[in-house]
Amino acid sequence: MTKTLRELFVNRVRQSDIFRKILDGQARRQIMVVTAGAGLGKSWLLRVFAYEAASRALPVVQIDFADGQAYDALSLARRCRDALGPEHFAALMRAIDEATTARVAVSAAGAPAAPVSVSIGNENSFTSSGISISDIGTTVIRDNSFVIQTDNPIVRQAIEDRITAAFFECLAALAGRTRVVLLFDSYERASLEAERWAPSAADRWVVGELLARIRDGKLPNVAVVLAGRRVPDFGIEWNEVLGRVSLELLECAYIKEYLRERRGLANITDAQAEVLCQAVAGNPQVMGLIGDNLEQANRPAMADDEW
Repeated sequence: MTKTLRELFVNRVRQSDIFRKILDGQARRQIMVVTAGAGLGKSWLLRVFAYEAASRALPVVQIDFADGQAYDALSLARRCRDALGPEHFAALMRAIDEATTARVAVSAAGAPAAPVSVSIGNENSFTSSGISISDIGTTVIRDNSFVIQTDNPIVRQAIEDRITAAFFECLAALAGRTRVVLLFDSYERASLEAERWAPSAADRWVVGELLARIRDGKLPNVAVVLAGRRVPDFGIEWNEVLGRVSLELLECAYIKEYLRERRGLANITDAQAEVLCQAVAGNPQVMGLIGDNLEQANRPAMADDEW
């Protein structure tokens, strides 16, 4: 029988207890930063956190920056909206609807400009507006993928600011009724450079908009976890709301528990277990691979079909 994630999960009791305290409102901090090297179980831990939040019927967002998506402020707002429930984001939807109308002013030589509005996706919709065609440039906005392409940075920033403000207005209202959880994995991908931290658009939104509002007391019922091999530096001004948690290598006792009790390999002798502990060297990813291989080796061999 295939095991569930929680059935296979071992050891990370300290981190799970801290997360439960955050959900229960018993922790002094709302932001958990988990840093650890490759293969130490950051993604597993965040999946367990997501399960814990879902088991309490709490709205939860889980975003992995290693999923190949190019995240910016607008795509993050959309992903969060979809995960938390569009029904809670009416103001955001209105802001998007208004932003997805490209407004231009048309004028003939020597004649005053006639303001019109061209609604993208409905070529027959026209309303009045005061933005000239030189202002709008080549703006393209689609809510299905939430893409903005414009040659005018002022236009783009105005749209981002408006939609971001609407999103956090809705998030604050939702958090006024229930605890809201946001989990961000592979956060090292939010840097534009590998050698030093260079904030991407996604990092500027997460830290500059989301976490800053938590720090400033505007989102008291929102819990956030950042997990990555590295994260940006947070100064002392964050210490009241942000705490750091590490993931240590697994002790041999937990490796034995995992192999014997979680993977059903009770026939492993003490001597064999000691050798496996040395091979695993405390790395959960290596432990999982060894568990997979040993469990597969102990299953009855299946014959190939005749061809």
